Amino acid sequence: MYKLILAGLLVVFAWGNAARAETVEDFYKGKRITIYVGSSPGGGTDTYGRVIGQFLGNHLPGKPSIVVANVPGANGLVVANQLAKSLPKDGTALGTFDRNAALHSIWGNPAARFVAADLAWIGSANVDTSTCVTWHTTGIDTLEKFMTREIVLGSSAVYHANLLNALFGAKLKQVLGYQGGNDVVLALERGEVQGRCNWSWSSIIATRPAWVRDKKINIILQFAEEKHPELQDVPLVRELAKTPEQKQILDLVLTSQTMARPFAAPPDVPPERVAALREAFMAVSKDPDFLAMAQAQQLEISFVEGARIQDSIQRISHAPKELVRTLRDVMLGPEASAEMDRK
Repeated sequence: MYKLILAGLLVVFAWGNAARAETVEDFYKGKRITIYVGSSPGGGTDTYGRVIGQFLGNHLPGKPSIVVANVPGANGLVVANQLAKSLPKDGTALGTFDRNAALHSIWGNPAARFVAADLAWIGSANVDTSTCVTWHTTGIDTLEKFMTREIVLGSSAVYHANLLNALFGAKLKQVLGYQGGNDVVLALERGEVQGRCNWSWSSIIATRPAWVRDKKINIILQFAEEKHPELQDVPLVRELAKTPEQKQILDLVLTSQTMARPFAAPPDVPPERVAALREAFMAVSKDPDFLAMAQAQQLEISFVEGARIQDSIQRISHAPKELVRTLRDVMLGPEASAEMDRK
């Protein structure tokens, strides 16, 4: 009897040691990682996700294969929710989505069924500049005209237009319901809308460089902590701020520019795999083949480490509740913000 018990214990002990001894390379060998893109095909988020997906596996121990799947909806909240609730927490699922999805979690949107600080942030493809633009035939080609006239914008995200309306008295009207940025761009080209906000400069030069070259769009305003080198004549949103509260809200909003093209893994992924994913992500930024492809597709590249993003999310998560509530009211609009409280 004792011999049987001892033999059983030895088997359990040996199995436990084998499990603990599994390396990151052992785990990923022969595996497949899926990158879930929280937008429709063809937009900036999709472009970055697919290009990075071509190279990420080459820099991971075990060299797993990478596939990309589009899961559009709620401006990235669908993917973020899936990361937290249903996707594997073993390092085989990654998501990339609109950076403002994290803000929805922080300001208490019930549709955001995840905690931003709990996700494992792997990195960002760049520090981005968001813009508001108008179509060239509208005649709205200055910030003064943009802030004083009624303009119809296409949008898959309401944030910046609502902020301009609430804080600075703009008269922007938004046509919502577009699943992704590419759908908004097509609406702009067809004349269904006059302009767009929340459009990353990196996405513009990656997906519609001819529009810049041929002056099909007017770049009216940029959301960034400092002016982009290629947009030195375009005003910063900070230039509109007059009061301390306006400046505080803008500081909170602009923090998200650091994570312009974020990639995240679910909570509770083993830390050694998170570390490997972060290291591989940054290695992609130095890969000559990746850099050549990024240049060919005119992708703006300025990688940010996952640990830095994790710290930024933690800091925003601990901002004063009153300021976060004001930001929520401003970004979503008071009616939508109040509806959140009723849910």
